[in-house]
Amino acid sequence: MPVDRDVQWNGKRYIGTELFFVAQYAEERPPLVRTGLLPDEEASLDTHAWIAWSDVDSQVEPVEPPQLPAVLGALMPEGPWREPVEGLR
Repeated sequence: MPVDRDVQWNGKRYIGTELFFVAQYAEERPPLVRTGLLPDEEASLDTHAWIAWSDVDSQVEPVEPPQLPAVLGALMPEGPWREPVEGLR
């Protein structure tokens, strides 16, 4: 789903459209790997993790995009995000 973005990242402002998607896996939390990243993605990706939907609002770093519930609702209306998480709606 295309999402219009205006963000500061690595000291630079980025304005444009970013694609977001929902991926479904056969297992609950498959291993996270960096295979397939482009060189600049590999260099700039700080961390990655699986986060339970119920824990999204307790993250220290802001969740991106800020309109995540609306994006997920459009992509997969039957998902767990149909119930509000405090701090995200």
